[in-house]
Amino acid sequence: MLLNIFKINNHLASVYLLLFTLVLGIFAVNLSIDADVFSNSVLSFFIHTRDFGTLSKIGGIILLLANVLVFDLFMSSQEITEKSNRVPAFLVGIFLCYPLSQNPLHPLLFAQLLLSASMWCFISVYKLDKTFSPVFNGAFYISTATLFYPPFIVFIPMCFICLLILRSFVLREWILAFIGIILPYFFYISLLFLFDKNMQQPALNLADSFHAPSIPAYIKGSFLINLSVALMTVFALIFFLIKTVSNIIKTQKAFIVFLWVSLFSIPVWFIVSTGGAFSALLSAMPISVFCGIYLGNTKRRILAELLLWSLLSAFVISLFQQSGII
Repeated sequence: MLLNIFKINNHLASVYLLLFTLVLGIFAVNLSIDADVFSNSVLSFFIHTRDFGTLSKIGGIILLLANVLVFDLFMSSQEITEKSNRVPAFLVGIFLCYPLSQNPLHPLLFAQLLLSASMWCFISVYKLDKTFSPVFNGAFYISTATLFYPPFIVFIPMCFICLLILRSFVLREWILAFIGIILPYFFYISLLFLFDKNMQQPALNLADSFHAPSIPAYIKGSFLINLSVALMTVFALIFFLIKTVSNIIKTQKAFIVFLWVSLFSIPVWFIVSTGGAFSALLSAMPISVFCGIYLGNTKRRILAELLLWSLLSAFVISLFQQSGII
């Protein structure tokens, strides 16, 4: 059974995780529609074409595998999940195949990798003596992510929310977080000035990334995947309502952090167009955490297995629909 593969308590599970993700990535990248996704990203200065052929596909798959690996290491090392549970990382891989299917070098893939690294830094500061480096790094990573994918600016407050949840107030930590947020924009604007570019580009990118609030646009292929994720999320919610999250204080605080990530990301569904079949891409991280822990820990193994296979089936069909094959 698929869930048992991702619950093996040794390094073999990581190998399986990367192999399965590789298969999904190859499938998604070969259905790539080469959409124009770079206009509001810092990548627009380096990428002037939608398609680099095989080279871009290889780069996209490497980005996908890097996202999955970093997320898996983050989950296990910070005690958010058991070290034997690779299901959250597998779910992240499924969700990130959607930007991959739009363009192999989609800016969201870069931004999500930086967001995972940022959350890793911040959650690691719980009861840590020397926190200045991870606090600065976490803020720097999340700010840099917004240069790649401006809608991620909604996660900037997480720098300070994490400090409130995980630490007692230390002024130097807050100042370092603020400096970490500012520096990527300082470097970006300085480079724009040096190369005689429009110094208002960051503000323009941000403004062009959002639109007036509206219901997410229905595109071909979106119904099945969104329905499957919604159904799985409902079961995960019921699971957490009747079961204690964990007896480990750090894990409980990490769950509160991911709840805040959800609260910031959900409203963005209505003001940002991801352009893909999966509408909740900005919520990929918290959805993967909550649903992955549910699937990996519920005693109703048959139901969990059916939900995961339903998600995979919906994923395959929706990508075929999105690319116009069916």
